[in-house]
Amino acid sequence: MPWKELNIEEWARKRGIDINELREKEKLIKRIVSIRKNLKLTQADIAKLVGVSQSRIAQIESRIKIEKISFDVLINILRAMGYGFTVSTRKLREPDLGMLAA
Repeated sequence: MPWKELNIEEWARKRGIDINELREKEKLIKRIVSIRKNLKLTQADIAKLVGVSQSRIAQIESRIKIEKISFDVLINILRAMGYGFTVSTRKLREPDLGMLAA
C-alpha cells in the first residue's frame, strides 16, 4: 500500500513508533524535496553531494522505512543543499516523576 494511503497514526501505533518523530521526519523530507526541485537538482545530484546512491535518495523521498531514516541523514541532505536548521523544544506532557521514587 502506498505511503500516502496509510493512516500515519495507526501505522505508528501498530509498530510502537513515536508519531511526533514520524511527523517531523515527514516535514523534513517534504522540505528536502521542495528545496531540491527549486534548485533544479536531480536525486542523482543530491546523492553525489551527500555521498550516497541515487536509489537511497529515492527511498528517503518516498519515505521507505521512514522510521529507520535518522535525523542526521536528513540534516546532512539539507546541509549539502546549502540549508541550515534549528532545533526547538516544546512541552508535550508532564514528566512521570513517580519513576524516580523506585
